[in-house]
Amino acid sequence: MTDGKLKIAQVVGNAALGGVSSCVFNYYKHIDRSRVVFDFYTYGESPFDEKIRALDPDARIFTVPSLVRFYKSVPALTRFFREQNYDAVHSHMTTLSAFVLHAAKKAGVPVRICHSHSAANRYADHKFVKDVLKRFAAKDATHLMACGGDAAKYLFGKDWRKAFIMKNAVELDAFSDVPEKSEAKAALGLSGTVLGFMGRFAYQKNLYFLLDAFSLAAKEDPSLTLVLVGDGDERENLVRYAEEKCGGRVRFFPPTKTPALFYAAMDAFLLPSRYEGLPVVAIEAQAAGVPCLFSDLITRECSFAPQNAFLSLSTKKWAEAMQKIPDKCVKAVDILRAEGYDIRTAAERLAQTYFDFCGECE
Repeated sequence: MTDGKLKIAQVVGNAALGGVSSCVFNYYKHIDRSRVVFDFYTYGESPFDEKIRALDPDARIFTVPSLVRFYKSVPALTRFFREQNYDAVHSHMTTLSAFVLHAAKKAGVPVRICHSHSAANRYADHKFVKDVLKRFAAKDATHLMACGGDAAKYLFGKDWRKAFIMKNAVELDAFSDVPEKSEAKAALGLSGTVLGFMGRFAYQKNLYFLLDAFSLAAKEDPSLTLVLVGDGDERENLVRYAEEKCGGRVRFFPPTKTPALFYAAMDAFLLPSRYEGLPVVAIEAQAAGVPCLFSDLITRECSFAPQNAFLSLSTKKWAEAMQKIPDKCVKAVDILRAEGYDIRTAAERLAQTYFDFCGECE
């Protein structure tokens, strides 16, 4: 601790991946930086760096090799951790935390936090590797964290109740105080019934399935438009596939600095993921009062509104649901606030938890 401030390394890895980096950024924006200082460890430059530096020009962001190349990343992390003399290392790498926390232990960092952001299942990419690594993820941890109960059970097994639940909290008022739907649609050049997705264009998100289901629904209902907001390695392929399957009925938008405007324009939010931890976008959409269709492979912990539905991965079922969007929706903002998803309260709680953890290890 320096001048009464805790110095904490936040290991994010690929900061372009969306949900995890968004969660970390939200906390950094609202945590009391007179008490807690964060350094960030990523794989390279990304929009995350720009957001952090716009918020705090003095923030330090270190680049390390991908943890997949652990033989390079572990020595690099060990050196950085030792030189920077951290009070704690907070690893957001789920199964890959095995390597991060081994480096932190070698460097003599007293508080080493293993954070589970995922509840991977049999449909997960690299499942075999993840199953092997998760046995060692928390081996060198002093404390456990998770975004929810299911994510804790996935990574920590019988020790899951020991995990501090760090909610994927957001600025609730920013999503609940939005323009009228007609105004939002007009601002984005949209009309009719707007179905939306926001996030990474990646295998986990199951977007080819979503396009298949939407193509069935669109044949029955010409008023439907699908909006995909985000980016990723699959973008070009998805654009081609959408044109083949759906013609001009799918609109692509790049990652946005005004997500609330997109939620305001949506008549429903769609998340057909193969697996998730507890998705930040689900919290945002519900704060905006948007009914959600979730894959039944996603934890029920993410649902706080009666209009939401969990569906098996059947294109027919999803297509039918897309045509039966409820007219009246409940904004879940008050429920979300009561459940701890207001970032201002959550950030205060996290800061105190860091101090508690460090006090335990003195």
